[in-house]
Amino acid sequence: MAQPHKDHRVVDLMSRRGVMGLGATAAALGLGACGDADPDVASAPPDSDTDLSGSLVLWAYPMDQANDAEWYQPHIDSFQEKFPGIDVEVVMQPWEGREEQLTASITGGNAPDVVYMTPDFLPRFANEELLVSLDELRDWSTFTPESMEPLRFDGSLYAAPVLIQAAQTFANKRLLNELGVEGPTTWDEMRTVGEIAAEAGYYLTQYNGDETLNQNYYMYLWQAGGDVLTEDGTAAAFNSAEGLEALEFIKEMNDKGWLPVEPLSVIVPFEQTDLAQGNVVYSQGYMLSTARSVISDELEILPPMQHREQVAMGSVGAMSIFNTTEFPEAAAALVHHLSEPEFIESMAVDFAYYSPRSDLTGIHKDDEQVAEFEQYIEFVDKEVIHPQSREIMETLKPTIQEVLLQGLDPQEALDTMESDVNDLLSRGG
Repeated sequence: MAQPHKDHRVVDLMSRRGVMGLGATAAALGLGACGDADPDVASAPPDSDTDLSGSLVLWAYPMDQANDAEWYQPHIDSFQEKFPGIDVEVVMQPWEGREEQLTASITGGNAPDVVYMTPDFLPRFANEELLVSLDELRDWSTFTPESMEPLRFDGSLYAAPVLIQAAQTFANKRLLNELGVEGPTTWDEMRTVGEIAAEAGYYLTQYNGDETLNQNYYMYLWQAGGDVLTEDGTAAAFNSAEGLEALEFIKEMNDKGWLPVEPLSVIVPFEQTDLAQGNVVYSQGYMLSTARSVISDELEILPPMQHREQVAMGSVGAMSIFNTTEFPEAAAALVHHLSEPEFIESMAVDFAYYSPRSDLTGIHKDDEQVAEFEQYIEFVDKEVIHPQSREIMETLKPTIQEVLLQGLDPQEALDTMESDVNDLLSRGG
């Protein structure tokens, strides 16, 4: 069995940059916390407190059927049984434009008290000193290291993990049987299946060129053994033999007609994709819960794809507190409640996520497919952890699309992207 993919994406950021950014803007607007507690460090709340009061806004984001605040209501109700003086409003926000919306809320003085956070967003806000440290919120020893590490910045924990996301690797069982092939587990096996699928009028896999690079180029780069950035996060590292091999492999799949064309440049609603319509053999970028809700064919769970390294796409979902909150103690109590076993188990079971807590086991005993993939969590890569990670993605996407849609030479593309990313990094945040 392959060794777990070493997570080199958590770059060594030893000090915050002293630049005029969101944190300075917030300070200039007088958005610091008004409560008695230290706004920068959250302490463990009592088990219950009828005197603790406040009015909190929690920003959450759609997760399958949890596309409105109703899913959260039982958990808010149980929280308010312990803290009746705290009002909580759950506001569902769209994923699209998430960073811009958060930035606008901070500079406009109406940031949420608590927000659903992911590792690729966290460094920017921690770097700007806008998040509350959660090191002292609770005993974290029951949480797995792989769920905690991506949520730290400069040695402090800035988000409470509530889920581990893993895009379960799967294949369409009807197509496997029709084509007489087994689900691919290596790049060479993908090539074999791709040839056979194309001859029969099907696609090998889907490449979503306008979505997060964690689901496409980065995943192939990591499988090839490469990295996006150097270990200290100061320069691009993808212009390498590994980076070239990954980009050439994606180009090969496209040139040979193994990929649907439209998703290369357009975000297609999942239910309209060839994958959802049963025309794609293999997937390593979609959540199983999403796929099963639309695809009528039976799906077969496969091990994560392996080339030089074995890597699956995933992330950690967490709750952070902005230090602009007027009620830091109330916000700490809410985040503590949402990192308790009851909320985490509910989130995992309803949306096919995995628990960040080592004391929660067997929660997928009634879902054989989700339970089967749990053994591969160690191979899940959890994104580029850097204050400019989102900007880096947006810098790379157009050039990669030029390779696939306009025939740009992969090495020329890597040279261009390396220069662009290094310029971005040198300018700072």
